[in-house]
Amino acid sequence: MTSTNAIIKKLREENHLKQEEVAKYLGISQQAYSYYELAKRELPTRHVITLAKLYKVTTDFILCVSPSRTGSYDLNVDFVQGITMKDILIDLKKMNPHDREALIKYIKSLNSTPQKRKSSKKRAPKNSPDE
Repeated sequence: MTSTNAIIKKLREENHLKQEEVAKYLGISQQAYSYYELAKRELPTRHVITLAKLYKVTTDFILCVSPSRTGSYDLNVDFVQGITMKDILIDLKKMNPHDREALIKYIKSLNSTPQKRKSSKKRAPKNSPDE
């Protein structure tokens, strides 16, 4: 069974971080952080939460409660407008592979597009080059 100290060390190494960098992120000394990785001190809850955010994993993963890094989803809960994730997955499964691939590319493009911020200031219309 993996321990919390082994998990935080593995996560740090996977992210190519030094103990000093993680310690600075936590607002502690490198030596104090080292004690957590060596299991010489118990990792405080506030640091568990901060590390989970840093590594984009669940606190349950860090605490060895769950083997899943990102948590799980109830596919039967309403996702949007009475449609569940299960419904969406069933519809995706029915699609031909080409359309499914196109849809996934579209979703990824939406996620990578920066959100346009609404400005409270009205912009003056641009003059056409003929004016």
